[in-house]
Amino acid sequence: MPGDLRRAPPLTMLGLAIASIHPQPASLMFVNKTKLPHVLLPEHYSSPTQHELELERLFRPQWHWVGSLHDAREDGDFFTRELLGVPILVRNHQGSCHCYLNVCPHRHSTLSSERSGNCPTLKCQYHGWEFHVDGSSGRIPDAKHFRPMSGGPECLKKFSVAVHGPLIFVSLDPSCPSLPDQFQPFAEVTSEFPGDRWAHAETWHYDFPANWKVVAENTVESYHLESVHTDSFRFEPEDEIEHEIHEGGTIMRATIHATPRARQFTRWVTSQLHPGCSPQYRMHHLFPHLFLMRTDAMLQAMTLMPTSTTSCRATVSVFTLRREHETPWSRLLTRFWGRIKTPAVKKILAEDASLYPGIQTGMEHSPFKGCVSTREELVHAFQHHVSQKCGLSIEPDRAAATSAEELSQ
Repeated sequence: MPGDLRRAPPLTMLGLAIASIHPQPASLMFVNKTKLPHVLLPEHYSSPTQHELELERLFRPQWHWVGSLHDAREDGDFFTRELLGVPILVRNHQGSCHCYLNVCPHRHSTLSSERSGNCPTLKCQYHGWEFHVDGSSGRIPDAKHFRPMSGGPECLKKFSVAVHGPLIFVSLDPSCPSLPDQFQPFAEVTSEFPGDRWAHAETWHYDFPANWKVVAENTVESYHLESVHTDSFRFEPEDEIEHEIHEGGTIMRATIHATPRARQFTRWVTSQLHPGCSPQYRMHHLFPHLFLMRTDAMLQAMTLMPTSTTSCRATVSVFTLRREHETPWSRLLTRFWGRIKTPAVKKILAEDASLYPGIQTGMEHSPFKGCVSTREELVHAFQHHVSQKCGLSIEPDRAAATSAEELSQ
């Protein structure tokens, strides 16, 4: 994935059409200088065919954030999830995370039905079969009645697992590139501090009655902030906003609007936890469905998973920074900052959530092509990625901006 950044030249209408098909890494406020086409059609937000294409080409070949180090802190800790309909179990074995298909090879029961727990051995809940860390079978009760044992089918199926910062990722696709390869050039947002410097504040879920792309597009654009988040989340003037567009995702940097008193208090808190910690808001969107937000001493992670053509589930976690050499006072301050940040994040997301049903309804009835402003160019980059990966054909007239007549409608 290209990591070099370069200034984007002024775009003519022809250049705009080319850029919309082949986005280039770039940084300098807004990359594009004129409005952009809405690449996806409204029907792409409710089509069963499109839904299946996205699952097959966007989600299954991807790394997925499934939990955090907080979920499996001690040896023997485990948690279970369902990932794209596949039951998985992630377990801490002597400080390393391992992921297994949560199905026993004996009689097909899930190994565990618990959401999380601790067990000294990797053991099936049904007949007590035990397994080694590599998935091979260990102790089998009354094993003499299973002779001869081939040793093959009796092994658990393992999946690739990787840890980045405080986050645990799993891939169901053995051909998936390594996580560090996929994370470039976005690694800075979680590699800035070791994983154990991040204290888990809270994790929660939303079930939205909208296509996952509706939520993704809303998350990466700042155009709606002034009208939707009037007193909860706004940026300083647009000349403070910077965009980067890469092959595998996008980055937004901005300065959050705050009162002088709030800014002074934030500086004081961060100085106690890590002097020099940047107050800049940084939003990293790793295509297609992972969002990492960093500001002052907080890290927010959000992932989106389609649950139907017109619904999705969002999982959100908030982490706050620990002091490098902790004291009772710094631990208290870390917890306090998490209790301040978490309700603020929930308020912003609730304000967005109130819009999603109306956006989905509009998508299902819209006769318009739509258009995208330069301030919303990260939406365009995301749509191009979806279109390219799903093999959608973009008509020539869609490579040009929407006409003034359509805008007036």
